[in-house]
Amino acid sequence: MATADGSYSSHGSGNSRNSTSNNNRIGLPPQVSQSYLGLNSAIPSMLQIKSKFDAEWRRFSLSTTNGPVTYEQFRKLIERLHHLENVQFTLCYTSNSGDLLPITNDENLRKSFESARPVLRLLIQRKGESWEEKYGYGTDSDRKRKGISALLVQKPPKRNYSISNPEDFRQVSAIIDVDIVPEAYRRVRLCKHGSDRPLGFYIRDGTSVRVTEKGVVKAQGIFISRLVDGGLAESTGLLGVNDEVLEVNGIDVQGKTLDQVTDMMVANAHNLIITVKPANQRNTLSRGPSSAQTGRNVYSAGSTFGSPSANGNKAMSNQSDDEDSGDEIVEHIR
Repeated sequence: MATADGSYSSHGSGNSRNSTSNNNRIGLPPQVSQSYLGLNSAIPSMLQIKSKFDAEWRRFSLSTTNGPVTYEQFRKLIERLHHLENVQFTLCYTSNSGDLLPITNDENLRKSFESARPVLRLLIQRKGESWEEKYGYGTDSDRKRKGISALLVQKPPKRNYSISNPEDFRQVSAIIDVDIVPEAYRRVRLCKHGSDRPLGFYIRDGTSVRVTEKGVVKAQGIFISRLVDGGLAESTGLLGVNDEVLEVNGIDVQGKTLDQVTDMMVANAHNLIITVKPANQRNTLSRGPSSAQTGRNVYSAGSTFGSPSANGNKAMSNQSDDEDSGDEIVEHIR
């Protein structure tokens, strides 16, 4: 039985009627000094919760008068009550309409609290074992049919697609700082999240024509020479062949050698932020003349177009893997 400080002793497994006689009252640390009920009048001040995991039932009370309960707090509470410290599990609740819906964040946790009339019914399942994970939440087959509808023969629903929970999605790329970077450039973030998937692109040195205060001058530049099929860069579509690399994680690459730029990319491979000037300007964002003028002030030495050097021409003209020695591969990175 749980006490006010969150400790408990296990009871109530098996028949739910045995557990209803000993309600547990659990208090969580307050997060907001103001009354939570004033902002969410639809949520009861004392939630009655009935949770089920396999053949084990728990029934307890949860006070919401001290402030909002976060999803992480609620998940840890369920984890302690059902001894799930080493088990990956999913949380679902039964809505007022009879749908079985997931609890994955603070917003749908609040929705579940609003449906506690009078008891919030939780279903806890091991991750990957529930039908809802495979076929979707809130479908007609999840609802309990009443009256004559329960006697009618229903056609089985067509379930052709499997969509994972939001927690299973991880951002692997993004275009960032669009209000800072000039419209002719693009700042891209590539995230590996500890996976073994390669970044998957080659870089080469080349000659870039730049506009400076002294006029148009030629300077050495770094360019993307090739994208590896199935690599992170190729799958995101944010980098292209012949894109000029301007910065790596905020460091200007002008004046740096090919080896130095490669080392910079290897060191930041887990969270690579690369600023490029796309070779195909049709895919860049158009933000009007004011932003273009700002971009010229920020990048006074911005490149207008680039041409590969002698080594780069040799590497690009021969498509065989044996002749790619002129490129620096940014692929097999820890």
